[in-house]
Amino acid sequence: MLEGVGIEGNTLPFSVFSWLKSLCLDESTVVDDRDDTDIEVGATHFMQLGSVRGRETIRFSHYVGVLQSPCGFQIEILPKTGRIDGTPAQSRDLVLRMLACLDDMPAIECGSADLAHFNTLLEWLMGRFLKACNTVLKHGLRSTYVEQEENQTYLKGKLLAAQQLRHNLVQRQRNFVRFDERLTDRPENRLLRSALECVASQSQNEFNLKLCRELRFAFNDVPASCSIKRDIKDIRLDRGMGYYREAIDWCKLVLNGVTPFSQMGNDMGISMLFPMHTLFEALVEKCLRRQLPPQMSIKSQGAATSLVTHRQQNWFRLKPDLQLFEQKKLIAILDTKWKLLDTAKGNGTDKYGLSQADFYQLFAYGHQLLGGNGELFLIYPKTASFQEPIAATFCFSESLRLWVVPFDLERERVIWPAAMTLPLDAVIGNSH
Repeated sequence: MLEGVGIEGNTLPFSVFSWLKSLCLDESTVVDDRDDTDIEVGATHFMQLGSVRGRETIRFSHYVGVLQSPCGFQIEILPKTGRIDGTPAQSRDLVLRMLACLDDMPAIECGSADLAHFNTLLEWLMGRFLKACNTVLKHGLRSTYVEQEENQTYLKGKLLAAQQLRHNLVQRQRNFVRFDERLTDRPENRLLRSALECVASQSQNEFNLKLCRELRFAFNDVPASCSIKRDIKDIRLDRGMGYYREAIDWCKLVLNGVTPFSQMGNDMGISMLFPMHTLFEALVEKCLRRQLPPQMSIKSQGAATSLVTHRQQNWFRLKPDLQLFEQKKLIAILDTKWKLLDTAKGNGTDKYGLSQADFYQLFAYGHQLLGGNGELFLIYPKTASFQEPIAATFCFSESLRLWVVPFDLERERVIWPAAMTLPLDAVIGNSH
């Protein structure tokens, strides 16, 4: 049994479930959370083992994307959006819009019509690589001069005396020579060839496989990479090679994947998993830059401070998601949380689904960064059960207030509370 972000519960092949279970139980397979994400303390895996009515389950959390098992079975993990009429296609479109906001991702055309041809995000991403690779071929594969040493029947380039005496003392009709030959055997082309081989072995989409076969034929004279890391390091896009850039960016994703694990094993298929908190933060930041008035600016992941100092060491780093400035003066702290709230549960027990740890975190931000005077915001996705800002403010003190506000995923706007004191009147008027 499988449970996950956007997955109700699906039965997996026994071999795939066993593989996932082994990852959960392997202590060396831990989540790499060095980027200071908001994963709860103690959550060392993004998969948790459990049981429902006597059946073993695996629950996914914090990450979205596609996980591919060694046998090629693809598990797509999509975000829950709280929409009753939500479909997998809508969730995929949301993930793509969020991915397009990341700085280190290749250019993504949101709302692309070709998304309908693919049944998983992974197949779509591989399709983007194939499309970019096809563009490279249309412009022509770049070649470079490669030094060759051969024992030939003709004289070409430079005669190597030592090798000539060693190999051709009797066969005087032959010449051991060194010369430069212009070949397509260069790091960029080798990486593209290796990525094509990877797609050919991992893709299950007929459209992708057909295009991949055509491209592999055009790369017949290019050898596959013997060292992916070395060739990536040796990439050199010379003048006039700008058309290679998109294909190389997608190629790196295909060859290296994106996983939250520090160790996945050598038999892993192509997997692309992204932290949902990072995606949501990137989308909110991009939209806020469009929404804020000219005199205000937003800064993401600003300079970190610490909660306490102990023995001249800074402990417990404080680094808010977003900081709001007016004329270079910090006036508010904004923190994004991918969690579905329910305003109908506004009681002392459920507390709308809010986390006490998040309030402690914002309290620390308010005192350390705002000096106990300003406004704080917790931004959650807008859902059917959370459509407007929580009306009453959360007061840490008379001068430090916290607002809980929704972010409209469809209109891509923060819905601000009308009662706040920040100079966002024009924004508030256009938010509803």
